[in-house]
Amino acid sequence: MKVAIITSGYLPVPASKGGAVENIVENFIIQNEIYQKVTFDIFSIYDEKAKKIAIKYKYSNFNFIKPNKLVQIMDKLIYFFFKNIFKKEKVMSYRYIMQRLHFLKKTSRILKKENYDKIILENHSTLFLVLKWNKNYLKYKDRYYYHVHNEIKSSYGCREIMKNTKNIMCVSNYIKKHVENFLQIPNANNVKKLTNCINIDEFGNINEEEKEKIKEKYQINKEDKVLIFTGRLTKEKGIKELLLAIKELKQTPNFKLLVVGSFFFDTEVKNDFEKELQSIITDIKDKIIFTGYVKHEEINKIYGIADIAVLPSLWDDPAPLTVIESMASGLPIITTNSGGIPEYAQNGCAFIIERDENLVQNLTIKIQELLNNEEERNKMASISKQNAVKLNLDNFYKDLLNNIDVSI
Repeated sequence: MKVAIITSGYLPVPASKGGAVENIVENFIIQNEIYQKVTFDIFSIYDEKAKKIAIKYKYSNFNFIKPNKLVQIMDKLIYFFFKNIFKKEKVMSYRYIMQRLHFLKKTSRILKKENYDKIILENHSTLFLVLKWNKNYLKYKDRYYYHVHNEIKSSYGCREIMKNTKNIMCVSNYIKKHVENFLQIPNANNVKKLTNCINIDEFGNINEEEKEKIKEKYQINKEDKVLIFTGRLTKEKGIKELLLAIKELKQTPNFKLLVVGSFFFDTEVKNDFEKELQSIITDIKDKIIFTGYVKHEEINKIYGIADIAVLPSLWDDPAPLTVIESMASGLPIITTNSGGIPEYAQNGCAFIIERDENLVQNLTIKIQELLNNEEERNKMASISKQNAVKLNLDNFYKDLLNNIDVSI
């Protein structure tokens, strides 16, 4: 059986430049190498490193679509104008417009030419254009599926095509409710939850020698407790509020905050917000370590030296992998009541803080509480590990196939 997976056209799969959705798609591919139930055809933006990685997968084929020079130049010009002339806040929305249109048009033509048993659209609702164009929605009637990771902002003229999706798989009940409201199909039988999972075996098993090497790399003292923040350095992730909380704790000895991430994954794109963060930490530089972008295959080692995960998301985060990774690493978590986070950080593994005017103060209080209370840290860490057990790739792969009507 041939199953096409249409990725966003932003970042490549395999996930050589990072990206939560891209890593999730690669997890499908990895498990399929074990079970060999289908042949995946992955549609991805071209990347030289991703192409080299893709060779190792025997049960997945890759359609790497490369934008030409004109497309690349036009994208840079569009980005420049929206960033510097129009001063758009969410400027990344304008970075790869032409690249994605080029990607979608080429993908649509391939879908028309080829014949797939199933099609999975990954996350962005613009991907429905590959079905609208060339009337592929007729050709693939009852054979296309939608995997939703974030809130849908627009149907791009494809609302009826979206409604007729065989199954819409949502990463949390929060997103499930949003999709039903957006499409005005309450309690629809074709809108279902597909819980995010990770390769939990990669986390929580770092040895003491490796820990010492990593701490030495980042100049962390043996007696220091390590707080970890992982994610993109954007306003909605709450990193600014976390740094402000750390300023309140600057007299507290023997701890470091490890900030793991960059503005836009492993790309050259930077923003002014990172400069703002640097200005905040002028008097607490001894407490803060910025790692920059860390490759996915190395992130488990970074988690391995941490004592507490702090993930103060300001937006309605649907189902962040960082929460699952923190649980799999056996970490107590401090996070916020946002989106689907409470669905994952359950049973007492996390302090869940409201996103209100007291957020910085409450972050400060909870960080101090966990730094001072080893017994509480250990109790929450144990619950985290228990929570993560069921969020494994085996369950994920089987649930995915069940949702696209493939028996296993």
